[in-house]
Amino acid sequence: MTDQELQALSPFWQSVVRRRCQELKCSVWDFSMDSFSELHGKMMKLARALGKDPESLKLEEVNRKNDELRIKLQAFESTVPSRYRNANIASDFSAPFIEKLKEGQSAVVVGGNGIGKTRLCWALARHWKQENPNTTVQIVKGAALLSEVKAVDDDWYRYIRETYGKSEHLFIDEIDKIKGSEADWMLLTYLIDYRYEWCWQTVVLGNCGKDEAMRLLGQSSYSRLSGDGADAYHLTGTDRRKEISHGCM
Repeated sequence: MTDQELQALSPFWQSVVRRRCQELKCSVWDFSMDSFSELHGKMMKLARALGKDPESLKLEEVNRKNDELRIKLQAFESTVPSRYRNANIASDFSAPFIEKLKEGQSAVVVGGNGIGKTRLCWALARHWKQENPNTTVQIVKGAALLSEVKAVDDDWYRYIRETYGKSEHLFIDEIDKIKGSEADWMLLTYLIDYRYEWCWQTVVLGNCGKDEAMRLLGQSSYSRLSGDGADAYHLTGTDRRKEISHGCM
């Protein structure tokens, strides 16, 4: 980094560069602009994750917090099923609506068998966690969610609200596999309504078409999820399960 490049930085970032050079036991002139860009990016990302002004961060805090976030990210990655550990939005999906899901929009996603609906859930979860490991994401199959709730010897509505009502992103997969009673669907409706009121993202996915999704969810829940009656998003493509990939045989 030249004197001119250093002087072009704000006093705060100049001090950050000098502190990092002290840590690395190198001179400012040996500290490249690429190294500064990497450091700047890490501090800005951390500031967003912590909800702080980057200039309020100290370099020691940056190092400590980045270590903490890295551990959280590693813990999350260990929970990703083997088939989806390389799920990636950029390389796996090209549908325009994916950007809206990345931005946190609730939705109903429908499509054929094996085209990657579950993979999409994990790809989005990995994207958010890599951006901010503190982000809360839950992925659950609809039938498993209802079975879990009904097995609790407690107020079902309180349990579903406390367990699934407050994460920033919730994916409810395979709604077409739910074989519940009207009371079971009322639990799901309650959860969708609760999350709608708190503006949390809820994405419901099913191996069906728009009309079937609307019938299963009911007009009210369908409207809340898909944006005041907008069409469900239709994911298209080939059957990924026929491909020998993802490290699974």
